Amino acid sequence: MSRFPFGIPNSWYLVAFSDELSTGDVRRLEYLDRELVAFRGESDRVIVLDAHCPHLGANLAVGGKVVGNTIQCPFHAWRWGADGECVEIPYSKRSSSNARAVSYPVMERNGMIFFWFHAQGEAPGFEIPKILEWGEPGWLGHWLRWEWTIKTHPQEMAENGIDWPHFGNVHGMQLPEERDCDFQPGYYTWQIGGTKTISTLDDRSDKLMLYGENWGLGYSWLHQFGQFETIVATGLTPIDEETTHMRMGVIARMGDRDESELKAYMDEHAVFAEQDFKIWENKKFREKPPLCPEDGPIIEFRRWAAQFY
Repeated sequence: MSRFPFGIPNSWYLVAFSDELSTGDVRRLEYLDRELVAFRGESDRVIVLDAHCPHLGANLAVGGKVVGNTIQCPFHAWRWGADGECVEIPYSKRSSSNARAVSYPVMERNGMIFFWFHAQGEAPGFEIPKILEWGEPGWLGHWLRWEWTIKTHPQEMAENGIDWPHFGNVHGMQLPEERDCDFQPGYYTWQIGGTKTISTLDDRSDKLMLYGENWGLGYSWLHQFGQFETIVATGLTPIDEETTHMRMGVIARMGDRDESELKAYMDEHAVFAEQDFKIWENKKFREKPPLCPEDGPIIEFRRWAAQFY
């Protein structure tokens, strides 16, 4: 019996960092309890489809090749386009078929590739926003990366971020009293320390420690002030209903500092994240927990999360 009653949320999910998928590349994916294929066509557009060819079931990610802006099946060379349509049957008098592969909306932004999942096939309900610092002068121009596969659900991981008391007990980190969350359709913002406005690159508070945005249950980013000023972007992509592929990317305002110094600093941050893993992998979701007022906005978070199912 599952530890989590959620199923897979409707959300944007991280497929890859942009520089991991060059023109003509084909990538095999195992997410959402299914097999997928991602490829970059000659127009530079990334396409994500269910991996198994609708014709006779070959896996398009295993031996399939990019032809123009389509993927060609390794079995009978049928070609499938961006919307899953069959565009060519090379040996048939018919030029195409009415058969379609399941396709997923794709968004490439901030040097990352996302695809949209909705259990009923509905269109995206929100967009991943632009990160102001990405591509700006003085900031690292590529993502430093860490990744893990964890036996837990994205909702459990996201809830952890607004569970204020655990920061002291698990991470040895005492938080300032200034904390806030603002729940909106599709996303919520949160901050620890300082005042609650970050709208431009120069709109910063000296007291601000962390400012974050969670978009759906698959993606978040936070602006962190410490030894480095960093942007930490995190993708939570379900492998199945109880397993999540977590990928973390980091950029920083560098000045004349060396990238190896940032890497060492963020390796320590990664250890901070890993302190939660053993708890996540062994806990069970409590639908009606006996909370106290100091537990943070857990109930508000759960009401917000319900929109993705």
